[in-house]
Amino acid sequence: MYSAIKVNGKKLYEYARMGKEVEVKPRTINIYNIYLEEFDHKNNEVIFIVECSKGTYIRSLCEDIAKKLNTIGCMKELERQQVGRFNIENSIKVGELKEHKDDLEFIEKHFIGFEELLKDKPSCELTDKEVIQFLNGIELKKDIQEGICRIYSVDNTFIGTAEVENGFLKRDIVVI
Repeated sequence: MYSAIKVNGKKLYEYARMGKEVEVKPRTINIYNIYLEEFDHKNNEVIFIVECSKGTYIRSLCEDIAKKLNTIGCMKELERQQVGRFNIENSIKVGELKEHKDDLEFIEKHFIGFEELLKDKPSCELTDKEVIQFLNGIELKKDIQEGICRIYSVDNTFIGTAEVENGFLKRDIVVI
């Protein structure tokens, strides 16, 4: 009830703050691995690492584990160590960013460009005429996978992104 999942256009935590309960339909998730890091008998605390699919609520997982052990439990702390290919080991702290905000070499070393961020998404090359149409918001018919797509010109210039729906490119973000 305290998540950002939307039901009827409202986030669950908004319902919870109003004291209202709504039915949340179960979703299929995947738990790939759970590693026991530490078990503190004295304080009845368990530290574990979970590798899971998106949509997994660790708070709920903690409650489910406690139920299976015929006890009660709650989550004390949560540290997200990885999302997709982004790992906490490769991150920087806000203080470091503030400290090096004028250091172009630092910024180039630690920041991922928009094009690099989307490198796992499909791409589509547009003719010069299509680029002009695309930039003017005209939807273009293309045979490409649904979802987000990287857009390039014929000279391999990254133009931006499009949302592909029903075989049409819809301009999303333009970077040139």
